[in-house]
Amino acid sequence: MSFLQLILKNLFRRRSRSLLTLTGISIGIAAVVSLSGIAAGFEQSWANVYKARGTDLVVTKSIARSTMPGPFPWSLKAELQKMPHVREVGGLLSDVFSVEDSPTVLVIGWEPKTALWNHVTLVSGRWPDDASKDTVAIGTLNAEMLGKKLGDKLQIETREFTVCGIFRSAALAESGAVVMPLSAMQALTEKEGMVNFFDIWLEPHTSPEETEALRDSIKKEFKDLTAFNPGSVSESNLAMQVAKAMTWAVSSIALVVGAIGVMNTILMSVFERLHEIGILLAIGWRRGRIMQMILAESLLLGLVGGIAGCGLGVAAARLLQRSPWVHGKLEAALDLRLLVTAVLIAIALGGLGGLYPAWIGSRMSPARALRQ
Repeated sequence: MSFLQLILKNLFRRRSRSLLTLTGISIGIAAVVSLSGIAAGFEQSWANVYKARGTDLVVTKSIARSTMPGPFPWSLKAELQKMPHVREVGGLLSDVFSVEDSPTVLVIGWEPKTALWNHVTLVSGRWPDDASKDTVAIGTLNAEMLGKKLGDKLQIETREFTVCGIFRSAALAESGAVVMPLSAMQALTEKEGMVNFFDIWLEPHTSPEETEALRDSIKKEFKDLTAFNPGSVSESNLAMQVAKAMTWAVSSIALVVGAIGVMNTILMSVFERLHEIGILLAIGWRRGRIMQMILAESLLLGLVGGIAGCGLGVAAARLLQRSPWVHGKLEAALDLRLLVTAVLIAIALGGLGGLYPAWIGSRMSPARALRQ
């Protein structure tokens, strides 16, 4: 019997126990994959918005305790526009509302006649008038989700609007959004003269050093505001940081439970095979060889559980993506690096759970083991 066959035989000897252990590992890894994928997709969806707009810098409140930062005066635009290397500044006000059957829809008010409108393509209809307070344009994905077409009424909270245009955006978050002029959004949210973001486009050939200097200047000159590069959106938003922390907190609990399951399974297996271990030691097996056998069993459990957990995690992320709270807002970022990392975590989990049983088994006296 080969070494691998012996390991498989030991695991299949107690199939129910091994299956339960694999289930525990799989659930832990599935939590890592699905929650990490959703959190990364949340961050990526916002990064894609700024990438689609071609934004160079984003100005917002210094402390963002929610997905949408608090408002600040639109009048600050004039001061920002005078700063070095600034080509254009566009103000916007955005928030998340319940829109008819959809519990969470991103609603954005864009400042008229700014570059904010340039990156989206009008598929049908027209854009809302600059001074309009009762017409909106909706993204193609939002139109599909809500079943709306041109001329239909759209209720946002307690107010009713008319759909005058349907647009397409390269950013998924905007394709599932509602867009209106800034003044209409200010009236809807009762935040007259306020915005919660400024998008800044810099002059061509502005160097990274000059961009960084401009960021520092904005932070110094505007007490409550901060500026960040679109690629570092998560660093400026406390909600995204909390989402990441919660992801790893939940995943860590599941992984600890999985590690305890591996330890329990392998430890019970060692105690049930004391006589067999004693025979192996008596015929010349080295203690290191015994440790290798027991560790290999736990590592194999981790590997199989990790692969199964990746499949389960991908399926769970796809289901979460279709839920009303997530659908149309983001796509889970499930790349190969995340899946490989998850499998490596599972293998490490198996090894960690097998260390103590392996030590117990390798320290057995052959005579004592044979008497059991």
